[in-house]
Amino acid sequence: MEDEMARIMCTQKLWRALGQPGQPPRILEEPRLHGAVLGTWAAKLFHHHRRGLVIALNERTYLTLVFPIAPRVRFRATFATSLGWALEDLGVSASAAEQEAAVIDFLPMARLTNRSMTGSLNDLEFLCCVELDYTTDLRRVQRNLNDVPHVNREPCVPTEAVARVFAAEEKRPTIRQPH
Repeated sequence: MEDEMARIMCTQKLWRALGQPGQPPRILEEPRLHGAVLGTWAAKLFHHHRRGLVIALNERTYLTLVFPIAPRVRFRATFATSLGWALEDLGVSASAAEQEAAVIDFLPMARLTNRSMTGSLNDLEFLCCVELDYTTDLRRVQRNLNDVPHVNREPCVPTEAVARVFAAEEKRPTIRQPH
């Protein structure tokens, strides 16, 4: 999965909320990022009780993140923090979680055109709003959302998918560099 081209696919609404003019780009050539085990993300902006929130969904595992949009200049840092918390909550090693969070700074932004991901984000937004009616703790909300099964996925629960991905990564042989 490391060789896949990772990116953050975002909706028009999120793109504009981040202060960008026009539409998100359709990226034709993307950098290959080593260390991006999780790969591509889809993200959208929504509001709950006048609070702007981002919901992000990992394409590979359906790991779900929820974090505030404000301040928009800290979008990537807040995204990375939320990802770090999610991976920590799922028992991923600290070094792997830090590496995945660091990659967020370098992912190019692109237009979200995947209808399946858009539909899943909309479903998750509904569930997120239900969760937010009971708690304002976004870390707890994302923990609960990551226990929600998704149809036509194997494994269907994000917590299990993340565990499998990182267990497989730990078993991969490391390539030793000559001294």
